[in-house]
Amino acid sequence: MKLILLSSLLSILIVLTLIYVTPSTTPFSVFSNSPLGLSSTERYFTPSNNVVIIVQPQQNVTSLIKKVLTDNGTVVLVGDNSVINNTLKEFGAYIGSCIIRDNVFNAGNDSEIEVFYQGDLAVFFDSHPIYNVTPLVETSPYSYTINQKGPFTVVGMIKVHGMGRIIVISSPYVLTNYYIKENLNFLYAIIGKSAYIYPNVVSPLDYVKALLNQFSNYSYIVLLLSLVTFRLKFKRKNEESKTVLKRLLTLHPDWDENVLRRIYYDRGEE
Repeated sequence: MKLILLSSLLSILIVLTLIYVTPSTTPFSVFSNSPLGLSSTERYFTPSNNVVIIVQPQQNVTSLIKKVLTDNGTVVLVGDNSVINNTLKEFGAYIGSCIIRDNVFNAGNDSEIEVFYQGDLAVFFDSHPIYNVTPLVETSPYSYTINQKGPFTVVGMIKVHGMGRIIVISSPYVLTNYYIKENLNFLYAIIGKSAYIYPNVVSPLDYVKALLNQFSNYSYIVLLLSLVTFRLKFKRKNEESKTVLKRLLTLHPDWDENVLRRIYYDRGEE
């Protein structure tokens, strides 16, 4: 019974381990190594409960935002008008639907606009104007949308009275693996180097990864190695018991094998 239980636990742990190490392809997920993932971004920031970065959330994060604000923290809300306007409207702000373009300050095409903050450059892809916020970063005078001329606010701040603040960044791609290296100093200047990257779980695979991520990698590896060791130990004992029983039956072929096996196990030899 112990061997069966241990084997089952080991099998489950192996499956969970395979899930944990399998790369995710979920966009804007900290578990994804794809160009649209945030795995690199997480490594560039020291974890902090006082600053939470939420990129293109696919579920309602209003309660999380309010909790951070209540603790006088900072929420960095990154996304386009399709996903974060429902949250922003509670604070009187919103993101426009038009994409900003710039024929002069761009990184190769007019939808990859270049913006600056305290001398640091960043590339914003498919960015949108932000309204009713305190401007922190604006586009160049040469920028435009289909019906307006720039400059436009692309990074803004909302200071909530008696609480924390929200920093809004209107390009969902600015922190992705594809852009993070060239945008890092720009982001450090605005956010700082300490932040918790919200995992943005949207798939069953990432959900399991998020649960496993609650345990330290060290503890998880130690548990796995311990179970493997015990499994090998029980397997060796089982082989030894078979050898002993086989020898006894050879010497006494008239003995009942089932009775002999029961006596052997009851003595605690396995």
